[in-house]
Amino acid sequence: MCIAEEITRWYRENGRDFPWRKTDDPFEILVAELMLQKTSASQVLPIYEELLERWPRPEELSEASLDDIADVIYPLGLQNVRSKRFDRLAEDLVERFEGKIPDDEVELKSLKGVGEYISDSVLCMAFGKRRAMVDANAGRLFGRYFEGEKDYSAVDGWVREKFEELLPEEDFREFNLGVLDLGAEICRQTHPLCDECPLSERCEYREDES
Repeated sequence: MCIAEEITRWYRENGRDFPWRKTDDPFEILVAELMLQKTSASQVLPIYEELLERWPRPEELSEASLDDIADVIYPLGLQNVRSKRFDRLAEDLVERFEGKIPDDEVELKSLKGVGEYISDSVLCMAFGKRRAMVDANAGRLFGRYFEGEKDYSAVDGWVREKFEELLPEEDFREFNLGVLDLGAEICRQTHPLCDECPLSERCEYREDES
């Protein structure tokens, strides 16, 4: 079994369960990804649900006050910065895209706070496009597995090249989430759980650490 199949199978059995993974609504996925930047999923979950309950579409969010948005996302920290980002995002979506999330990479990246990873995530998870969601987890997982290195930067060209090479033609959504969860839960930055990793038998890092 190849590494992509192993990661996908592991995800199907062990993947984390979040509401933004059960939807293909691009706005809901975009909101989640913006909240998840440098913030744990457990922190994001209740805030994500509250924000979407109050402002389920860009049109409603664009009419909310900065203070109201800041009050909702306060537990995530940096509420002033984040509230302005959400406000600007909603206004952009309404004014430039009639309240719809664009499915074009250039247009997505023109939105406030949307970079390479979030763009790839929305295109993959919401629009079903075969995109590699390259983050720090991917850099760490592939760096250790193939090179025996403790870490590789997510922006390292080698990481994206390897990710895109492994990305399945059909199960790319589950593979992306599998890389994310395996890196976050098992191949952790400190104290990785190598004994629980489905890739450990052929992992260069595991061999170096044994």
